[in-house]
Amino acid sequence: MKDLRNLNEIDTINLINLISGTKLISTNSVDKFCSYDAEDHNYIVEIKNRRDFYEDKMIECSKMFSNYNIAQVKGKKFLYIVTDRSGISVFNISKDIKTIAMISPDVVKCPINTDFGKEKIYIDKFIYNIKGTSAVMHFPIESLERR
Repeated sequence: MKDLRNLNEIDTINLINLISGTKLISTNSVDKFCSYDAEDHNYIVEIKNRRDFYEDKMIECSKMFSNYNIAQVKGKKFLYIVTDRSGISVFNISKDIKTIAMISPDVVKCPINTDFGKEKIYIDKFIYNIKGTSAVMHFPIESLERR
């Protein structure tokens, strides 16, 4: 298996489908500017592949609310999936939206986009820090290394 710190979105989608039985497909081939990364008949999914481990997982407020609304319109659940050196964490935002929205958001300076090699322009982004313990599923790296 590929090192979890080097997964891209397609790798993550394939791994999630393998371990959970979902039939997620990337939205990138259909709409390069889609606000979420994958979907199937039941879910829309935002994926973050992190090189470093953080106990709390950061999600952009605007993206969380936008994707939650899209999921409602489509009759699906919105999942947020984070990979890092601990494994894969899956958060059911649709289930936890009210609890998350009660958290005071933080403001962080982030690059406006993730285009590498270009001059970085930073903007303030409002984010929620979601407790890692609120993941509905966590696949430890040890269990994934056997796949």
